[in-house]
Amino acid sequence: MDSVDASIQGKLVWSPTDPSATSMDRFRRTINSRFSLNLQDYNELWEWSCEHLDEFWSTVWDETNVISSTKAVKAIDDNAEIYPPPRWFEGARLNFAENLLRHGLPSSPLRERVAVIQSTEVDTSTGELDETSITFAQLYELTAKVAGAMRKRGIKKDDCVASYSANNIENLVAFLAASSIGAVWTSAAADFGPEGVLERLRTVRPKMLVSVNAVRYNGRVHDHLAKVRGVVEGLEADRGVNEQALESVVVVSYVKSHPVPETSNAGTEWCSWDALLSEGDEGEMQFEQLDFNHPLWILFSSGTTGKPKAITHRAGGMLLQLSKEHIIHGGLTTDDVFFQHTTTGWMMWNFLIAGLVVGCPIVLYDGSPLKPVSVLWDLAAKWGVTTFGTSAAYLGALSKTDYKPIEAHPDLKVRQILSTGSPLRAELYPYILENIGDVLIGSITGGTDLCSLFAGHNVALPVRAGEIQARNLGMAIGVYDSTSSSLVTTPNTVGDLICRRPFPAQPLGFWRQPESKYFDSYYAQVPGVWYHGDFVCLSPHGGLVMMGRSDGILNPGGIRFGSSEIYELLESPENPLASTITDSLVVALKTKAGDDEVVCLFLVLSPVARIDWEGFKKTISSLIRTKRSARHVPRFIERVEEVPKTLNGKKVEVPVKKIINGASVGEINRATLGNPGSLDEYVGLGERLRGQL
Repeated sequence: MDSVDASIQGKLVWSPTDPSATSMDRFRRTINSRFSLNLQDYNELWEWSCEHLDEFWSTVWDETNVISSTKAVKAIDDNAEIYPPPRWFEGARLNFAENLLRHGLPSSPLRERVAVIQSTEVDTSTGELDETSITFAQLYELTAKVAGAMRKRGIKKDDCVASYSANNIENLVAFLAASSIGAVWTSAAADFGPEGVLERLRTVRPKMLVSVNAVRYNGRVHDHLAKVRGVVEGLEADRGVNEQALESVVVVSYVKSHPVPETSNAGTEWCSWDALLSEGDEGEMQFEQLDFNHPLWILFSSGTTGKPKAITHRAGGMLLQLSKEHIIHGGLTTDDVFFQHTTTGWMMWNFLIAGLVVGCPIVLYDGSPLKPVSVLWDLAAKWGVTTFGTSAAYLGALSKTDYKPIEAHPDLKVRQILSTGSPLRAELYPYILENIGDVLIGSITGGTDLCSLFAGHNVALPVRAGEIQARNLGMAIGVYDSTSSSLVTTPNTVGDLICRRPFPAQPLGFWRQPESKYFDSYYAQVPGVWYHGDFVCLSPHGGLVMMGRSDGILNPGGIRFGSSEIYELLESPENPLASTITDSLVVALKTKAGDDEVVCLFLVLSPVARIDWEGFKKTISSLIRTKRSARHVPRFIERVEEVPKTLNGKKVEVPVKKIINGASVGEINRATLGNPGSLDEYVGLGERLRGQL
C-alpha cells in the first residue's frame, strides 16, 4: 500500500504506560480465569471472542454490570448464522434507560455528582455563555416527571417519539423517558431541512415530537419554529387513515429571547417543555422490563440515492455493545468526563449518551466548533474533559489554525482523542501529540448501520499513525477480496470490510420498510457475511487502515484505490497548495467504451486565492504522481463552487459520480443533502468532461 508517506504511516506515536493495569488487560485475565484459558495478548483475545460468542458476550454482560429483572441462560449459539439476524439473550428482560439512570437512585454514591453538562456558543450580542449542569439525581427526577407526562399523554410501548431538536438536556431527558416506557426513539438534528425530516418521520409516524424554539449557530440565532410547523403540517397532509397521527409537539424554550408557540395547528397539540414537566408526578420511575431484542431507536442512513433506511436497533444490543466500547475498550470510569462533539442527528450522539452507564459526566455542546476556534478546548479545560470525541474533519481544520490547545490550557486533562466521520490521516497524529498532549489517539470506525464500532480505540495497545488500533472484541471483521472471492490475510492488501459472525448491535431490520431492502443492504453482496461497504486493509501491526467507501472506489486501469489516498495528500503538509484548497471531491468518470475509468478531482479554493490555474493543476498532478502513482493522477482537475454534502456534513461521492456519468439529478434524493443546489453545477461539468474523453 502506498497511501501516505511511509515515514509517517504506521509510525509508533503512543504507547500505554502500563498495559497490565488497563481495563482491556484486566478483561483478558478475567476471560483466562473464567474459562481456564491462556490467551497471551489482545490478538488472541480478539480471535477467541469472535469464535466463542456465547461465553464472550455473557462475560461482557457481567463485566459491564447490566441491570435486568431476568437474566438469560445463554447469549447465543456459537454457530448461529448472521442472517436472518439472530435473537440474543432469549428470556432476558431489561430496560435501557434504567441502566443509564442507575446512578441517580437514592442508593447510588454518585447521586449528587454532576451527570450532564450542557453548553452552547457564546451569545455574540451579550457575550454571555449559556451553560448549565445537572446531577444524576436531577436527571433521574426529570426523566421520571417526563415519563409520567408521556404516559398521561398516551405514549406506550412500541409508539414512536421523535426529536427535531438541539443537543440539550431536555432532548436527552425526553429520550430516557421514552425508553423507560418502551417507546421507540428517532432523532433529526435542528440543522436538517424540513423536507429531509419529513421523509424520515413519514416512515416512523411519531406520536410525539420534541423540539426547540430556536438554535444558536455560527454567531447567529436561527428560528426553528417555522421548520417545525412545516414538518407538522406535512405529516398531517399525507397521513393515511390508519396511520398514527402526531398528537403532541413539545417545544423547549432553548433561546430565551425567542418566542414559543402557544397555539395548536394541523390538529396537533403544542405545549412548552415546562408545561409537559408540570403534568408529571414526583416519585419513582417505572421501567418497563422489555425483551433484550426490543427496538430502542431508529437511525436513518444518508439516503442520497434513495429513501433513507430506517435502521432499527435493539435495546439490549445497544446497551451491551456501547458499554463494552466505553468500559472495556476505552477504560471509562467514574473519574472521567466524556465529551463528543455531535448533533442529535449523528450516531455519535447515541454513542455519547451511553457514557452515562459508567457514571461519568457527559458534555453536550450545541453550536459551531470553531467560533471561536478555542470554544471546545475552553469547554474541555473548564469541565476537566478526559475523553474528547470529535471528527477527523475538525482536527484537520484545527491544524490549519494557529490555535494550540495545550498552550492555551496547559492543565488540560484529556487522555484520549477519539476521531471518526472520515479516516484520520497519518500526518495529523504528530500534530495532535504536539498541540494537544500525550494522548491515546483513537481513530474509530463503525457507522449508523450498527450504531457502534467495528474497530477502534484500545487502552492496552500502542497507537500508530494512520491506523485504527484494533478490530473490536466480538466483531469478526475481515477484508474480502471480491476478485478471488476470499478473505485477505496478508497486511496492506486492500479489500471490502465484512463481518463473518453475528453481533448484538446487528439491526433488527428497517422500520416499516421491506425485508428485501435490509437484506440487499448488507447480506446480498457476499453470502453468509455482513458486507459493510468500506474499502480497507489490515496493517502489519494488527490494526486497520480505512481507504474510503467501497461504492466510491476508483479503478483506473484496473488499479483500485480509495479516494482517501488523494484527500490525505491534498490536506497534508507535503502539499504546498494545501492552504489554498478549502474542500475537495474525488470521483471516477467512465470512458466511452465503459471498460475503464479516469479520475476526476473537484476543488473548492479559497476566495482570496490568486493563482495561475494551469500551474496550480500541474503542481497538484506532479505531487500526486510523485507521492502516489501515475494511476492516481486525475485526468481532470476542475474548480467548483461547492462540494455536495449530507445533512451530517459528509461528502457525497456516489451521487456526483452518477451525475457526471450522465445520470439525471432527479435520481438523487436532494432532501438528504445539506446543500442540494450544489448538484446542479456537476450536471454541466459532466457533459463537458464526457465530451473530452
